[in-house]
Amino acid sequence: MIAIAKLKKVDPNANNLKAIIPKAKGIYFWCTKDTDKVVYIGTGSGVNGLYNRIVRQHLNPKYIEYREEKQSVKDFFQQEHPIIKEVKGVLKAGIDQSAFRKNIGRTYNIKPGEDTVAYIKDNLYLKLHELEDKEELMLLEKELIQIHQPVLNISHKYKISNR
Repeated sequence: MIAIAKLKKVDPNANNLKAIIPKAKGIYFWCTKDTDKVVYIGTGSGVNGLYNRIVRQHLNPKYIEYREEKQSVKDFFQQEHPIIKEVKGVLKAGIDQSAFRKNIGRTYNIKPGEDTVAYIKDNLYLKLHELEDKEELMLLEKELIQIHQPVLNISHKYKISNR
């Protein structure tokens, strides 16, 4: 099991995130600056792994979902305060695309884009653990969410089985 407390803290405001956050696959933990509590656990397992997930999605205010079918009634606050963009001559309303940022909007009634990214940078820090085996990574994520029950892992809450 990973000793989260022993992992190095990464400040999302750091100027050199490109050098700090690896392009390797891995698991990441968003923690509160004031209490050190883990509030979200996720994985970076695609192309450019952790770097893509964190820098290009979580910390990119332009990572917005404009497709209505990908938006949920749970996103009512962000839908009331959308980012408007013209797509093929039609105005589209967008909300945060990453599940992590959507869950921030849902939990704390924070507007999409710049506002959720500002919330992350002002209130949270990051911890990373590289792990290349994708199957092991997914099992570890599920197990750690089960143990820690992070408040922002809304759609991935798992009940601990009675074995």
